[in-house]
Amino acid sequence: MTPPRRVVCLGEALVDFVCERPVASLGEADFFVPRPGGSLPNIAVAAARFGAPVELLGGAGDDEWGRWLRERIAAEEVDAERFVLMPGAATSHAFVSVDADREPSFAFYGDIERPAAYAGDDLEPALAGEPGVLVVGSDTLLGEAEREVTMRAADIARERAWLILCDPNLRPRRWDDHDEMLRVIRTLVANASVVKCNEGEAIRLGAEERVEDAAAALCSDGPDAVVVTLGRRGALVVTANGVERVPGVEAEVVDTTGAGDSVAGVLAAGLAAGLEPGALAPVVRLAMEAAAGVVGTWGATTGLPPAPEARAQLTTALDRTSRSTRHTG
Repeated sequence: MTPPRRVVCLGEALVDFVCERPVASLGEADFFVPRPGGSLPNIAVAAARFGAPVELLGGAGDDEWGRWLRERIAAEEVDAERFVLMPGAATSHAFVSVDADREPSFAFYGDIERPAAYAGDDLEPALAGEPGVLVVGSDTLLGEAEREVTMRAADIARERAWLILCDPNLRPRRWDDHDEMLRVIRTLVANASVVKCNEGEAIRLGAEERVEDAAAALCSDGPDAVVVTLGRRGALVVTANGVERVPGVEAEVVDTTGAGDSVAGVLAAGLAAGLEPGALAPVVRLAMEAAAGVVGTWGATTGLPPAPEARAQLTTALDRTSRSTRHTG
């Protein structure tokens, strides 16, 4: 069996302080539970659970919370050797509240120090060797320095035949100019091999009213595949060959935080295991099952299956894909 490709995730880590009961607003919260957060660290943890060798580039402040984050990331078998603890910087954090529909709202603090900007010197060694999977998102596009690092990472990856998985993860509240947000993120999307987004993100980025048309528009810009999650309605996998629908998975929803990150993590693991971007549908089904587990618990990664179970699930999904391909052929 061919060893899996490496997955390199570039992104910020922060502490999520979560009010673990539904409230109408943060002002009604009466207690918060600290949990590791950040889209790319969540993706890294999910990819590692499902069997990919994963490295996280980025960092946090050189304080107790930064060390707390690095310890927990490393405990998930994610390589954190190049996860930088920035001297004199405070670790970013977010207060998270969940409403009656179990949808989270985030209030971010500590955006002055952007840890991904410190990863520039790590790009060359991290992306050396056999081609793997680079995972990027929009949280490292907010400032000029980290934006340059992110775009350079994508350029290096493309030059070296790496696959690029992009999770746009739109956060309009973090951008002063929404038109600039869409323009910059579209540039990153166009350089990706696979894009994972939710329905609202696809419509905003694709500038079409129907999600199928929006995803097709994004796909025409450069990606080989666009995966759009639709919550209980499942997902769409859009390629140049058309649209494939993946059915939804029933779940008892407690907190939707991290659901999309878990989908991206499973996709990264599938790509690392050798799946081509145009053949992701069977793994998307597994990703939706993983997301159903995540939304059933508090926190972004708590509901993921343990690593042995997750890796067995991915092996089964890949075996089914292989048998289906042989039968079709």
